[in-house]
Amino acid sequence: MNFKDLTKVLNKFQRDKLVFIGLGNPLCGDDAAGQILLERLAHRTELAGAHFMFTGSTPENYLTKITKKEPDAVIFIDTARFNPIPGKIEFLEERNLSPTDFSTHTFSIEMIAAYITSVRPCRIFYLGIEPKSTEMHEPLSKSVQDGIDDFFGERNGK
Repeated sequence: MNFKDLTKVLNKFQRDKLVFIGLGNPLCGDDAAGQILLERLAHRTELAGAHFMFTGSTPENYLTKITKKEPDAVIFIDTARFNPIPGKIEFLEERNLSPTDFSTHTFSIEMIAAYITSVRPCRIFYLGIEPKSTEMHEPLSKSVQDGIDDFFGERNGK
């Protein structure tokens, strides 16, 4: 998965009907990847007009803000355990996700998605980043930083 692939999938939605939700704890190593990827997506002209929210580890506190945007698609961005290669980024639809793949937050991301779709029928997607370490006070790992740079086609030496 790369940025070009992501925009191809999302091209069927009006930009102002896309809501990107960054999850994670920036103080826990690679768990900061959700915030970093969200911020980089927010600066892309291809996604101008879309909505971007960093909800940290409490997306349940933003449910009203999310549904008030009247999204046709919500894209959750977070670390996810789905691949043994740290830094690997995958774009997953809800139906292709196992409950243990995505997110370790207090509330189940499935419950959050179910609530959003009950208030506003929309598509739910997940942009998952395989972490190397989510230990407290660790920096973002090089493999995850490289994975994010590769996603945008911006890694040095490429």
